[in-house]
Amino acid sequence: MSSARQPSAPIRIVQITDFHLLASEYSRMLGVETQASLEAVLETVVELRDPPDLFLLTGDLVQDPEAATYRRLRRLLSEMPAPVYCLPGNHDDVGLMSELLVDGRSILQQARIALTGWDIVCLNSTIANDPCGYLSDDELALLGRTLDEIPPANHVLVSFHHSPVLIGSRWLDTMVLGNADALFACLNRYPNVRGIIIGHVHQHLDARFGPYRLLACPSTCFQFKPLSRDFALDPLPPGFRWLDLYPDGHLETAVERLVAVPSGLDLASGGY
Repeated sequence: MSSARQPSAPIRIVQITDFHLLASEYSRMLGVETQASLEAVLETVVELRDPPDLFLLTGDLVQDPEAATYRRLRRLLSEMPAPVYCLPGNHDDVGLMSELLVDGRSILQQARIALTGWDIVCLNSTIANDPCGYLSDDELALLGRTLDEIPPANHVLVSFHHSPVLIGSRWLDTMVLGNADALFACLNRYPNVRGIIIGHVHQHLDARFGPYRLLACPSTCFQFKPLSRDFALDPLPPGFRWLDLYPDGHLETAVERLVAVPSGLDLASGGY
């Protein structure tokens, strides 16, 4: 975070998510060249009038979890103008991601992102070879330890890949966080937790769940149609979310999208 910012100025975060990068640069998924679509989003992000202090990547960074895919993504992200913090999604390989994507300098993976007056706690909600989400005992213990370390005066966001609540799409709601009760039992002990940021749902989401604001944003490639019984794509462009975090604990946020839907999007697809 830049030390040039005034004390009352917000911290700006940009969330980008669900790249589904493929093993080959020009391969398509559901008709979309996922790398070209990601590159278009990144170009738009770096042109923001108010530049971000950090980027938060909330999982499914690749679809093909191979060494070459993560190395190619690392090259793309190494050019970003602010630190990049990565979380895994159900399509990621956590080991390869840590070994080949994270560089420990500008591309990072850590449980706590400490900012001025705010903290972001980052968790791994993935289960190997399973699209569903779950926070292991170790992750829940990490969450509790990290929240204990954060000064009570700081405001907190918690981030992981899967939704902890049903979002109204029957097929997606089979892949929510399996032990959300344990998550909320922990969070409820800390009144400074303001919200939860997730990936996975490939759509704009800004809702209240009890005292928490639940936020998700469009994928960088294809979007899921909200409130759909079965798998369905939404003919909306890719996008990202910016969040401005203020010293008094409130946040302002919005989703921004590209102008056009990616070329080749197969709206008739029945899934992947």
